[in-house]
Amino acid sequence: MAIQIEALWKQAGFSPTRKQREAIMHTDGPLLFQEVPPEEIFLGTFTEKAALQLRQGLTAYLSEATRLTGRAYDLSRMLVGTVHSTCRCILADRRFSRGRMRPGNVGLLDELDQYFVLLDRWNDLLKAGGFERDGNATINQYLNNGRNSKSRHGAVAATMSLFNRFSEECLDAAEALRATRDPVLKKLLRMYGAYRALDLTDLSLLQQAALAHCRVSSDAGQVLRHVIVDEYQD
Repeated sequence: MAIQIEALWKQAGFSPTRKQREAIMHTDGPLLFQEVPPEEIFLGTFTEKAALQLRQGLTAYLSEATRLTGRAYDLSRMLVGTVHSTCRCILADRRFSRGRMRPGNVGLLDELDQYFVLLDRWNDLLKAGGFERDGNATINQYLNNGRNSKSRHGAVAATMSLFNRFSEECLDAAEALRATRDPVLKKLLRMYGAYRALDLTDLSLLQQAALAHCRVSSDAGQVLRHVIVDEYQD
């Protein structure tokens, strides 16, 4: 039995605004009611809490649709989450891999992992940057508002923040080196180049890693056919 989306709105006591109605009724009707498989949909939002609320809301709506139509809707393969959580799924899902082969283990670093990697490799990174001595003091003064400190922790934390900014801006260390005359920045860029050479994936590099993974497979771009962004105006 067919069901109109308006019937679900009435059951839920929901009355959309004109803009909401336009978004919901995209492509002549709600996508899930136009025979679009859930696994072809990515519903993106900005926080994990919002993603949970969206999934719970969808489950409630479709439970009501199942009650009215007798048809079950399976959301288990629908991607609902933040960009970062979706990138993790892309790296782990064989649908995005060349030949749909099982992906290898992706060593994703969270913030704490990244800090300890930097701490463990710190002397090597300082050497790669050309900080012959007093590297911690120089970095702290440069990155921590002129703070006069030899703290290794402070230097590592500040450098990690800088590296993440470089990564998020897709900065190329070699190009940036040619573009600046700042001697301390040059050293930090050399350190960043040495860090990237470790071939690790931290949270700031996750989106780049997922994009590179998709580019390897000619079929990856056909997996998710519909993208919905929650609160897109934000």
